[in-house]
Amino acid sequence: MKDIYIALSGATAAWNQLSGIANNVANARTQGYREGRATFALAEDGGGHYAQSGQGAYSTADGALENDGIDTHLALRGDGFFALQDGTYTRDGSFQLDAEGTLVSGDGVPVMVEGGPLQLQPGETLAVGPDGTVKGSRSGDLGKIDIVSLTGPAPLGGNRWAGSAGETPEGTSVVQGALEGSNVDAMRGMVEMMEASRFFEAQQKAIQASDELHQRLNRIGGS
Repeated sequence: MKDIYIALSGATAAWNQLSGIANNVANARTQGYREGRATFALAEDGGGHYAQSGQGAYSTADGALENDGIDTHLALRGDGFFALQDGTYTRDGSFQLDAEGTLVSGDGVPVMVEGGPLQLQPGETLAVGPDGTVKGSRSGDLGKIDIVSLTGPAPLGGNRWAGSAGETPEGTSVVQGALEGSNVDAMRGMVEMMEASRFFEAQQKAIQASDELHQRLNRIGGS
């Protein structure tokens, strides 16, 4: 019954692709979201070929720039990530100041500046240069925001990433008073979702046809 398992592997690969595309479309308006792309390969087992799927690379294309004029909001251009104090990374620059004047992410985790959290004095405003250099209106130079490259980036949920951090990628810059939108093309995602759905349905029909054929053969063999 190898034919059933071959069709099943195709259906599983199509389902994984469909799930990934659905996740992309659902995050088409998530700040700094990076589109994931599934990978496919053929594996051979006992003379048969089977489809294998996995999570491939994530798109490094910049999302659209959304200017809002809020000085704590930062957008990245280029392939980099903001480092947070809890050891995770993000492209979502919708930062704010907490009650102590610390620059934090939307869920309250401090943003790192050359190894430590960015701290402002009460009532102080900040200016961030394209290279990530931060100046406070009273404190002066406050260092440079930690922007890193990630080897083996893996999404953690909540717009956070894990991975091995490296130096700031060449060509990466910061835009103050703006946010980066998702880099998902929602219209293309909908088209891809329909295509993956059709392929999944085709594999289901192949499984059903194979099952019916083997049932007939079994009846013939048993008669």
